Amino acid sequence: MDVAGAHLSIIIEYRVEPESLPAFLELLRRNSRDTLADDGCFRMEISVPEGHPPSTVFLTELWRDQAAIEAHRAKPGHDAQHAEIDAMLIEKHVAKGPVIAL
Repeated sequence: MDVAGAHLSIIIEYRVEPESLPAFLELLRRNSRDTLADDGCFRMEISVPEGHPPSTVFLTELWRDQAAIEAHRAKPGHDAQHAEIDAMLIEKHVAKGPVIAL
């Protein structure tokens, strides 16, 4: 399958400490809004999936390419924001790959 030049999707599943969920969602909303302003970021969607523990949150991202992701990661404050998010987690799973159809 040829995926050269494909957009990149990142899907993150967070399991959040239940007492941290309101603060986590507020921080994730703020970070997602800020990230949408980055060149090459097309989508940031936060969802709470049915059939999962109530402290499970998904974040779906769509990026133009790896260069856009790297530019985002190089922004001042990026690592500190992610450390703040990670401090509220029980666990996190990340899947990343090329988008093969829209």
